Amino acid sequence: MLARIIILEGPDGVGKTTLAKKFKELYPNSYYIHLRVHNNMELWHTAAARLAVKMKEKGKLVILDRHWPSEQCYSYIYRECPSYDAYSIWRYLNREGAIYVWCIPDDTKKVKDNHNRNKKIRHEEYDDIDKVIDMYLNCWEDKHPKQNSFLSLLCPLKDRKDFVRYDMFKEGHDLERVVQKIEETAFVNSI
Repeated sequence: MLARIIILEGPDGVGKTTLAKKFKELYPNSYYIHLRVHNNMELWHTAAARLAVKMKEKGKLVILDRHWPSEQCYSYIYRECPSYDAYSIWRYLNREGAIYVWCIPDDTKKVKDNHNRNKKIRHEEYDDIDKVIDMYLNCWEDKHPKQNSFLSLLCPLKDRKDFVRYDMFKEGHDLERVVQKIEETAFVNSI
């Protein structure tokens, strides 16, 4: 795969990190950044975007495990709104040809059950993510429920060329095929 920036997005427990591990296995020279909650999300996301571009310029495939869309989705559930306007970061990454992998299965009940199982065996940032799961699916299929959010301007994400969907319950058995699908999306967007 050519030097690219791949951004894996979705609620907790939908296979983002597992997919990132497959990328790292297939592309050992790739560069992986896993972002979590930070007290200054704009600074955190800006720094990660700059580092991603720097690594891409060095010829690496960069995998970002979460980025600005998480702030757009989680913040409306756990705070009043996002802590910053994501437009400039999206534009910066868009110019670099970033591809977003929207990790959200159709079967949201399975996702919710999976999150509850994961809470018993590992630390999960949030106890209840049911509304977050619904928001991710809504963004893909239709619209972001908050009409004034930046992400709502991009919705429905299924219609965008820089977004590709991954459903771990339907596709997780063949991650090499998923990586190939993402590579094809990246190639088409580069011409």
